[in-house]
Amino acid sequence: MSAKEEEELELRQTHEALSTILTDDGAFEAVLTAVFGNIDWKCDGTVDNQELERYIGDACEGMGLAPPMTGQVQGIFHQLDLNNDQAISREELAVFLRHFFQQQVKFCALKLHLPRGP
Repeated sequence: MSAKEEEELELRQTHEALSTILTDDGAFEAVLTAVFGNIDWKCDGTVDNQELERYIGDACEGMGLAPPMTGQVQGIFHQLDLNNDQAISREELAVFLRHFFQQQVKFCALKLHLPRGP
């Protein structure tokens, strides 16, 4: 399989998986629960700035990237903390994930020349 064919296959799989997650409430809830559980290492039902910084740092390390600066993480935190209570709730993370997944579906559709979904 050529590199182009592999890329197309990966895009199709990503498009299909994220489309399923976005249209199946049970699948979305399972992903949300898993992601939130990975970030909320204090297990208190909310994500604080320290937890988000640790999560993003670990993700960057896993991809071989330098971690973002503290100010960058604080900016992300404030974008996710929709009610400005200094904590990211499960519901606030759900808003972000749904939007992120929708954008990724659109990106895949564009690259694959498919009609874009919701």
